[in-house]
Amino acid sequence: MARKEINIFNVSFLDLLSGALGAVLILFIIIPKMTAEQQTAIEELERLQVEAVQLEELLEQARNSIPAELYEQIQAQMEAMQNTINELTGEVRRMQGQISQLERRNEQLVQQQRQTQEQLQQTQEQLARAQQQLEQMQPRGTGQGEKIFGVNAKLGIVCQWSENVDVDLYVKNLADNTVCCYRSPHTPFGNLNEDITSRTEGDDRYELFYQKNIIPGRYLVWVNIYRGSNPATIDGYIVMFPGRTDEQKIPYRQMRIQGQGQNFNIGILTVTETRITLTTN
Repeated sequence: MARKEINIFNVSFLDLLSGALGAVLILFIIIPKMTAEQQTAIEELERLQVEAVQLEELLEQARNSIPAELYEQIQAQMEAMQNTINELTGEVRRMQGQISQLERRNEQLVQQQRQTQEQLQQTQEQLARAQQQLEQMQPRGTGQGEKIFGVNAKLGIVCQWSENVDVDLYVKNLADNTVCCYRSPHTPFGNLNEDITSRTEGDDRYELFYQKNIIPGRYLVWVNIYRGSNPATIDGYIVMFPGRTDEQKIPYRQMRIQGQGQNFNIGILTVTETRITLTTN
């Protein structure tokens, strides 16, 4: 009858032991991932804790019914499994803490990204408003000599008229008598940006001599009609540092040129690093 008491090691007991060991192996695979399987790992650990207690109770009941050597082997396996469960429990808790920190950090990053996007949108809106204000502040054609300064330059001489006549602007460097005009639009002391030979109604183009950087000197400025017998009424201005707070602007008097071949001197322009003056006859 004593032998029958060893039935504690029947199939159910072996299933319980093998299931516990299998669960430990599953945890070794699941825990390092700690993603969607986190809850599964925790549930496995809780189940193992319960099964470990049950195995200890069964083992204690069988202590006097099995050989001491087999008891010690089973007990050693139980202790090893318990140690593994404890280690895995600690690992789960550690990784839970890391995950919580990562989740908090992720929330912070999401919030920072949202704030950055909002700040970027606000900056873009401010830039758009500033650009609109700047465009509204740009000088536009008014018939009084105000024109859009169309190039990036520090000095410009603007010549404008409304008639369909080929008017030419000339600028001579009195230091070496070189001339900037439609024949020679690019010189060491400046450039002519456009040679207007004809225009239609509503055309507000203008001829412009400009210096990208200030080149001090004395320059003779004049205009004439290249072809055509029709007269033209010409005006314009000379500007230094356009658009800046230290901008200087000299409008020159309106001129009436009667026909082809007639020159009309605007005057002698004196340019220094910081100032312009116009001397007229």
